[in-house]
Amino acid sequence: MRIFLFVLTFFFAFLPGRGQNSAKWDLRRCVEYAMSNGIAVKQADLQARASEIVLKQSKYARYPTLNYSLNHGFSFGRSLNRNTNVFVDANIMFQNQSLQAGVTIFNWGSLRNTQAANQYTYEADLAAVDRAKNDIGLNVARQYLLSLLSYEQITVNQVQLNQSLAQYNNTRKLVDAGSLPELNAAELEAQVARDSATLIQSQAQHEIDKLTLKGLLNLPADAPFELETPPVDKIPVDNILELTPANVYGMALQTQPQVKGNNLRLLATEKAYQANRGRLWPTISGFGNLQTAFNQNFTNTFINGQREQVTGQYIKSPVQQPVFAQVPTFGEEQRNFFGSMWNGYGAQLRDQLGRVIGIGVNVP
Repeated sequence: MRIFLFVLTFFFAFLPGRGQNSAKWDLRRCVEYAMSNGIAVKQADLQARASEIVLKQSKYARYPTLNYSLNHGFSFGRSLNRNTNVFVDANIMFQNQSLQAGVTIFNWGSLRNTQAANQYTYEADLAAVDRAKNDIGLNVARQYLLSLLSYEQITVNQVQLNQSLAQYNNTRKLVDAGSLPELNAAELEAQVARDSATLIQSQAQHEIDKLTLKGLLNLPADAPFELETPPVDKIPVDNILELTPANVYGMALQTQPQVKGNNLRLLATEKAYQANRGRLWPTISGFGNLQTAFNQNFTNTFINGQREQVTGQYIKSPVQQPVFAQVPTFGEEQRNFFGSMWNGYGAQLRDQLGRVIGIGVNVP
């Protein structure tokens, strides 16, 4: 039994973390790290960024729109010749271009109220980021103090175990000398076992508290982590008895981000309600469109001569003579894609240019 108690005492004296100061974390460092790396803070920050994008979209929705499109392709077989507007059996290269513009003239303030609602929502999400930082800071401070408390409890239990061991050793000597009965040594031996179990439990609780604090800091479980114990005389303590509940409540209304965020979300909801009511009324918008096209056959047809052709008419004379007419003869040649295929491109775009302008009314 003496050998077991000696080994147990030696084990407690050399537990890791009791004498190592390789990675000390004070309260300020823990809070600042949690505010920068906490999961809740990052989630709130991402939500604020998404709200900022929605706000920009609602701002741009009030501007006129301008869209340009170009389609270029090839048609084989029977297709529409855009130059003659006649269906022909030919291989054709075509191109269509369009420039469209639109603007909302009047929509009963729906776009304006939507932008205002998104502005309030964005500001509320920024306040939510501050709230997340406050919450994580408060939770980290609470867990930090719990970790320090469990650390000090280890010291208290260690002192209690050392006292029990000292009493047991003295009693054992008296028992061996015959001055005391064996029962006294057995009782102290049981007390040493209970104090040892209490010390182990306090050490386990301290490790659990540190793991919980690591989770709040978003640190890996195996990262080096030791807490710095501040001197008690240097810890500032405010006299909260001088503050009245009314003053505390008034300060909270002015400084707490959750109060600010709730007020902003209320304003955002009111603006969103007005924007939705505006959508119940007709919307007046203006639009314009410019469009043109280019169309060209793969082959080029040209006149290469003339020939006589019977017209079916006759000249009345002693003998009827048929009437002939001179008609042109045509030839074809393949166009070069990087040359003659684009002949007349600018002229076709100008000739086929169409313009559209108007006002539209959308009644829901």
